[in-house]
Amino acid sequence: MAHLPLRAAVLCGAAFIALGSSPVLAQDSHPKSPAAADPQSSGTIADIVVTAQKRAESVQNTPLAVSAIGGAALAQRGATDLTSIASAVPGLNVSEQVGQARLTLRGIGVDNISTGAESSVAFNQDGVFFSRSAAALASFYDVERVEVLRGPQGTLYGRNATGGSVNIITNRPTFSTKAGTSLTYGNYDTINTEAYYSTGLTDTVAVRFAGQIQNHAGYGKNVLTDTDIDDKHSQAVRGQLLFEPNTRLTILLGADYYHQNDRSNTYHYFGAAGFTATGTPITPTGLLLGGVDPGPRNVASVRDPANNAQFWGARAVISFKLTDHLSLRSLSAYRSSHYLVNSDLNPIGVNLFPIDFGETSNEYSQEFQLNLDTSRNKLVVGAFYMHEDIDGFIQGPFNLRTLGGPSSFVQGFYSGGHLKTDAAAIFAQDSFSITHKLRLTLGGRYSWERKGVADQSDFDFADAYVPGAPVTVPVHVASKTFGSFTPKIGLDYNIAEKVMAYASYSKGFKAGTFNLGSASPALNPEKVNAYELGLKSTLLDGHLRANLSGFYYDYSDLQVGKVQGQLLVLENAAAAQIYGLESEFTLKPVRDLTIGLNASWLHGRFKRYVTADQARPGGDGHTLDENGVPAFNLAGNTLPQSPNYTIDLSAEYSVHLPNGSLTLRGESYWSDQVYFSAFNLQPMSQPAYNQQNAYLTYRLKSGLRLTGFVRNIGNKTIRASGQVASALLGSPILGFVKPPRTYGLTVAFDY
Repeated sequence: MAHLPLRAAVLCGAAFIALGSSPVLAQDSHPKSPAAADPQSSGTIADIVVTAQKRAESVQNTPLAVSAIGGAALAQRGATDLTSIASAVPGLNVSEQVGQARLTLRGIGVDNISTGAESSVAFNQDGVFFSRSAAALASFYDVERVEVLRGPQGTLYGRNATGGSVNIITNRPTFSTKAGTSLTYGNYDTINTEAYYSTGLTDTVAVRFAGQIQNHAGYGKNVLTDTDIDDKHSQAVRGQLLFEPNTRLTILLGADYYHQNDRSNTYHYFGAAGFTATGTPITPTGLLLGGVDPGPRNVASVRDPANNAQFWGARAVISFKLTDHLSLRSLSAYRSSHYLVNSDLNPIGVNLFPIDFGETSNEYSQEFQLNLDTSRNKLVVGAFYMHEDIDGFIQGPFNLRTLGGPSSFVQGFYSGGHLKTDAAAIFAQDSFSITHKLRLTLGGRYSWERKGVADQSDFDFADAYVPGAPVTVPVHVASKTFGSFTPKIGLDYNIAEKVMAYASYSKGFKAGTFNLGSASPALNPEKVNAYELGLKSTLLDGHLRANLSGFYYDYSDLQVGKVQGQLLVLENAAAAQIYGLESEFTLKPVRDLTIGLNASWLHGRFKRYVTADQARPGGDGHTLDENGVPAFNLAGNTLPQSPNYTIDLSAEYSVHLPNGSLTLRGESYWSDQVYFSAFNLQPMSQPAYNQQNAYLTYRLKSGLRLTGFVRNIGNKTIRASGQVASALLGSPILGFVKPPRTYGLTVAFDY
């Protein structure tokens, strides 16, 4: 604690003092969940059942740091994607960049959104692993709950879960008929609709259909064409078919489709970052050639941006009870992902470097699980296999005017190719009751992964630009195999009734990979040793819930993103150290009032990391990298997307009326400064900020619900992510911003 800034220390201390007085994160249960207590009738905090350990159990009995948000809470917030719930989970940072979801848990996540890149936070929907982070933004409708597992999940989840796992669980078909619909209208011409229908076809067959349409006008303008940008137009549909021919066999088939076509995901200009080798600031080339700064929400591009994405998939889940305590489960899935983004590396008024991003992925996965559930043992044994093919590219014609030549485009930059992945694993984990209060958890997973790449990279200054001209540069072919054993050992003990303490040690592993289109050697795997202590308690006869966790991580070969030439690439940082504290409190002092507080303090720093910065070729003046190039020693720098503290405070109060109830909810979120790169540049960051949201909901006993909302009440411009673009353009800072103030009304009806 000696190194804590005073402000962070005070805030963190305030969070823990709250244990004895009030505070916060309500983990609401979906009203349809059979395991959920009725908080309105009991006046206590509702419980929620999770499957974080691949078996159903109360979130308060799960000996790991997991946050669960039920469907009712998601509906209250009007959540339509992961960015809507980031503040509700300590240690979670979610942003969007070029159509990709940048998920970070406790300082670890995805720091590179180039084609073929993968996150260090696993994303799963209904048990299916989604390899492509872009698809993580397309799944929020008809959701039963969201589970966020913080910390390495190397045993049960394995692949790419060194930072944790985000699990989306959608509503299953029901044999009783249920249906509902909602319509949201708001500023920026927002019209969002959702609907679901579930019913039994026979005594053994049930179906469920759900869909969503989202539309809103642009949050900004292209000032050169007067066209809206950062708008949204998307459609999604999901269908599920449930067979229960007898009490032992269950078969669930599902399929989903998502399409988006709009002018979102374009780069915005944030300022200058370049310096000469002697330290003289560099003005971006676009401004020197007569361009203009359009402001953080607008762009100035000759070509309007475009975003097109399609994701679809299917799954088959077969569960069979071998005995009353032993069951077998098979999960087969196929995922297809395609996106194309047209953007501009110089969105400041001069047509110098338009750029396109494209990626197509086809993924097949298969998992088998054997579950033993007795009074003494909670055992899961399984095997996993995945095959994925990715074709991706980044391409942009280059204007010779940038280099002082005529205003003429050459073929310019191309980077792309094919990446193939085969991954397999076997795993087992058992929680054994030593006594009725003390349990021991032992687990292990062996992961094997092979990656093969055939890629191309070129910067063609000689040939005139011809749209669609084929790339003729040589293909670079390489492959590499990775493997690792990731164990887990944990103890949990019931100190008192509804008070559990736990401690664990685990390892995490993320396979090495190739930077698609760079023709460079494979990266080393990312590995972590993680230690965690935690406390989960329900006190005051169910009126106070207090969950605490502390952790320490030792990372080696952390995969960190940077700009190299015109390409976003990953490279291995030597080592990183992360430790922190998290708290989740919910207080229900009286029947109709719920107060929540969740807070995190994070110390995520590089222990050893030396790297060059093309925007500052002189380095720090006394450091050279392994190639003898002037570089920076980044030891002690904060990890990207890792604020030192976050605090989320909420309060909700309900008034009972003759025909229903009226509920007022307010939320306030504080975040410390967020750096977007390992270099910790002030212009490449979002300074400390706070944001408030408010909701007013009128519920009628008939099933009608009216919700008025205002988000980002202060209409603050908050940077979501950023990067330094090509040195050929004078190293401008480009990035993305979060939505402005939005408000509207949602009308919903369930029966």
